[in-house]
Parts: sequence; C-alpha cells; structure tokens
Amino acid sequence: MSAPHRHRHPIRRLLRRTLPMVVVVALTGTLAAALQVRAVRVSGTHRFPARDVELALRSALGVPTVATRAGALRARALTVPWVADAAVRVSLDGVVTCTLSEREPVAVAVDGGSGQLVDREGRLLAPVDSIPPLVRLEGFAPFPEERAAFLAAREEIERGWGASVERVVRLGPHDVELRFADTPLPVLADPARAAQLAAARRVLAAWTARRPAPVRIDARVAGRVAVMPAPAAPEGES
Repeated sequence: MSAPHRHRHPIRRLLRRTLPMVVVVALTGTLAAALQVRAVRVSGTHRFPARDVELALRSALGVPTVATRAGALRARALTVPWVADAAVRVSLDGVVTCTLSEREPVAVAVDGGSGQLVDREGRLLAPVDSIPPLVRLEGFAPFPEERAAFLAAREEIERGWGASVERVVRLGPHDVELRFADTPLPVLADPARAAQLAAARRVLAAWTARRPAPVRIDARVAGRVAVMPAPAAPEGES
C-alpha cells in the first residue's frame, strides 16, 4: 500500500468530524450577524415623550439579539427621570419592546424663567415650555431637599389652612411664602410646622371680621401668629 493511500482515510475521518462543526460555527455567525436589534418600540407614555426612552435605548441598535440583555436595557430606561418602572423584552426578530409607567407630576419648579415638572418626592422630571396649572415652586433649585420637604408637608399645610396651595416661594432654610387659592395675601410659614396654619386661619378670620384685610400673615413661630396690618388710609379718604 502506497504512503498516499495510507494517509487518505485519516484525512477523510478528520474532515467528517470537523466539517459539521465548521458548518455550525459558520451558521451561528451568519445568524448572529443577521439577527441584530433593528428597532426600539416604547409604549405606556401619556404625559412625556417616548423619544426620551428611545434615545436611552438607542445603543442597542445593531447589536446581535443573542447578546442583548433585557435587564441592562431596563436599567437604561430607568435613567430617564420621569420613568417610574419599565419592562423590556428582546425578540429574536430584532425588536426591543419597552413598556413603561410614568411618574406623576404634582408641581412645577420655576427658576430663572424656565419650568420643570416635579413629582411628589421632589424629583425633577422634565422641562416644560409653558407653566401648567400645578402648584408653583420658586427658589428651590439649589435646595432639592427643601423642595422635597415642602411637598411631603403639602397635604398637612393645605388641610391646616383649608385651601389648596397655588404658589410657594422659598425665603430661607425653614421659611416659605405661601399663596392659597382662596386668600389674596401671602402667608409665611415653616413647612415643618404646618399645624400652625390652622391657628393662623382663625386669626385671619377674626381680624377681617373687624378690620381691613392685612398685608400678610406670619405663622413661622410656634405658638404665635403675627399680622401685618394694611396701611391706614390717608386722612380725608374713606
């Protein structure tokens, strides 16, 4: 038997063993290249633009679906401030589907002429072009913890005064100026002492029963309510 003939069978056996593996690897590579993320679809938006989340997930485009992790994409969606939660699914045909829930805006922070929606925890959600009919927060931009403290006390403040707050201006670390829906004058208060406002409302009612409405009411000090009277009318004027 010649030398070439002796080596022919081992080569054939080697080809029979390795060829299927080569084919599988080639097919896997071809499928991985073909099955890439080609689209991102976002649903569940009502107040905010889905585009914000689409941009956050855009880096997934072109990545093989087998290498795309839904958990990592969910984490990216949650970096959008107004997203409360998100469920992400990656299909083999290359579509990323993100179904989300939004945070609810309860106020608008206005600083420097621009407004941003704020949720009940004091988190800034998104800028707005026009100011919506929500409670207006002014002067809190450098003090997010004070913004959150006011919003946490808001229900008690409104319950104490008996009307909804329309506008809040920060005056200091523990001082705010409140404008209530049914009261034309400012009320100074400490959000941490919201219980003071019930007494301040009683004082205002007693005051206006006998005198002109004051310039303002100050309920910042525990156990005391200060009233700034309206200036007296000049002599000769009724």
